[in-house]
Order: sequence, then structure tokens, then C-alpha cells
Amino acid sequence: MATDKTPTKQPSAEAQQVINSTPNTVGGGTKGLSGLKPGTPIKTGPSTYTKSSAEYIVGAGAIKFSTLAPQERAQLLLRMGQIPNLYASGMAPTTDYINRQLKVGYVTPRSEDYSAYEKILAISDLAGEQPDNVIIKFANNPKLSEQFFGKISTPPKAVTPLSQLQADMDSKFLDLFDSKADTGLVKAYAKEINTLELSKAGISAQQKEDILLKYVQKKADNVYSIGGTAAADKGALGRSVRILRSAYADNGIPIDDKQIYNKAVQSLRSPDAAKNILEDINMHASIIMPAFKDFYAKGKSAREVLTPYISLRSQILGIPEDQVKIQDMYEVGSGAVPLTIQEYKTQVYKSNEYKQSDNYKSVTLGDTTAMLRAFNLGA
Repeated sequence: MATDKTPTKQPSAEAQQVINSTPNTVGGGTKGLSGLKPGTPIKTGPSTYTKSSAEYIVGAGAIKFSTLAPQERAQLLLRMGQIPNLYASGMAPTTDYINRQLKVGYVTPRSEDYSAYEKILAISDLAGEQPDNVIIKFANNPKLSEQFFGKISTPPKAVTPLSQLQADMDSKFLDLFDSKADTGLVKAYAKEINTLELSKAGISAQQKEDILLKYVQKKADNVYSIGGTAAADKGALGRSVRILRSAYADNGIPIDDKQIYNKAVQSLRSPDAAKNILEDINMHASIIMPAFKDFYAKGKSAREVLTPYISLRSQILGIPEDQVKIQDMYEVGSGAVPLTIQEYKTQVYKSNEYKQSDNYKSVTLGDTTAMLRAFNLGA
């Protein structure tokens, strides 16, 4: 008659330590977590993940964690935290919880972690599989986990702490406005972020950035209502306002301060947003003065392209070059080819601007004086 030759496996050192320190209470021996005495043979198939005998008793969970380094404890906790309903609701270890412990150099298991691991050990003894393999199977098969630990419930979602969201907002505001965010804005921002984090769909990084920029816009509107663009003379927003105001003026495109301010806020969304606004200015300039479109395509401004014309206009009208407005010079490049310097000179001398200028008055006065002298009517 054939007999079962399956060898029995002696309890591990961890289990043996518990056995040696725990009084025998069941049938003359220590009761195992699974109800089996340690050493009870288990029939299993041929696999490197199986074992041949029961071995774990009460206390084995704590002893297991005591033998692991902090990083190993963290890995074990993370894997167990992925098993649905292994823990009571809200007690499963999260990535954030474990990372906070690792930052201070240690990972301290809780009694809930010992109990959760002992559930795994009990199933390990009954199934004849190594604990690590049991964990993997449950984490990868929620329905199997449901059979052992009950119906799957949705674990509570983690939300970003108010302190972290305030730090994020303060950092952005200090860069843009050179001041921290108001408490009211911070709380409203945190409430909106946390609400989405707790929603079924969750929140993406782009959504989070868009919401932050919405509050940036609110702050920008408040700053503008108090002091106009003059109030935005600090931080990245102030730099953007100055850059855009100069770009519009140098290309002869009229725009009011409110529009400049709004576009400055838009430009802060990303480097691409700022680049798009500047490219739009160049395109607009190309429509107004198509004769210079090739120069605009290379990033040149109308003021740069019109330098010789600006110098000529400055001399004829008797005004500083930096006071010459590009929007008063559209005719230079409004055709397929630009006016020549001589053509433009003729136009300026015929213009009303010249006839109202001090230079014209001076020339007229000089001519009148010369005429009077010719007729011996003047000094």
C-alpha cells in the first residue's frame, strides 16, 4: 500500500521563535494562524512558490516586520495596501503615508499591519503557498480577494494637504506678483482641488495647473482694478506687461492697457503661450505693412525695419526718434514694396504733421523775414 512520502518542513526561525515563547494551548501544541499546528503537512503541487507544511502562529506578523529593513517594510506595506479589503476601511497604507516615514529614515508598522500580514500567513499555510506569492495573487485578482476578505469597497482617496497647496500657490504668486497669495484665494483653490481629487474621475496635472492659473487671473484682475498696469511693475507679470507693451508699440499696433494686461497673464501659462502672442503680433504687423513681412518672419519689429525712415521723420518734424509712432508710418510699407527714402521724405513734407510742427513754423517765419528784408520792410 502506497504511503504519502511528502516531506514535512520544519517551522522557520521566525515561527520557531514564537513557538518557543508562546505557551501550548491547543491539543498539546501551539495553535497556528490557520488553525493548523505548525509542522502539519500540506499537500501541494510541484512549484517553487509552494511549501509542504504549516508554520505560522500568532505573533508571526510582528516578527516578520522586525526582521525587515525600512525599505523592505515599505515595499511589503505597499503591496498589502493594494489588496482590496485586506484592511478595514481607511486603514490601508498609502504611498504618501509610507513616503513620509521613509523621509525620516524609518517605517513603523501598526498593529493593523501585523494583523493584515497574519491574514496572509494563515492563507499561506492553508494553501501551501509562500506568503509573497499569496500577496501577488490577491493584489492582481480583486475577485479572489473578495472571496477571502469580503466585498470590495472603494478606499478613501488621498487629497493634497492645504499646506502643500498653499506652498504651491505662494510660489507662483511670488514669482508673478512678488507677493504671497491671500488666505481667501488659497482656501478657495484648495477646496476646488480637493473636490476634484475626491471625485470619481480624479484630477489631472493639467487640470490642476489650469485651476491655479484661474486664481492667478483673479489676482491679476484685482491688481489691475486697483492701479492699472502701473500696479503690475514687479515679478514675472510686470516683465511680461513691459515686453508686450513694447512689442505692440514697436510694431505700430494700437492696444489698450487692459488688453495688454490680460495678454500678459495669458503669456505666463507657458513659454509656448508667450511665443504665440509675440508671433500673433508679428503676423498682425505683416498684414498692416506687407512690404516688410519677410523681416517680421525673422523676428524683426517694425521699429527696427523702419529705422532710416524714423530718423528722417524725426529730423523733418523736429521730434525725438523715440517719440515717433509706428502707426503714423503705415504708408511706408502698405504696398507690395516699401517707399523709397525720397518718396517718404516728400510725403512727410506734404503732411499736416509737418505743417503743424515747430520746424515748419520756423522755416515759414524765416521765409517771411527774408521777404520783408528784400523789400526793405524788416530789420
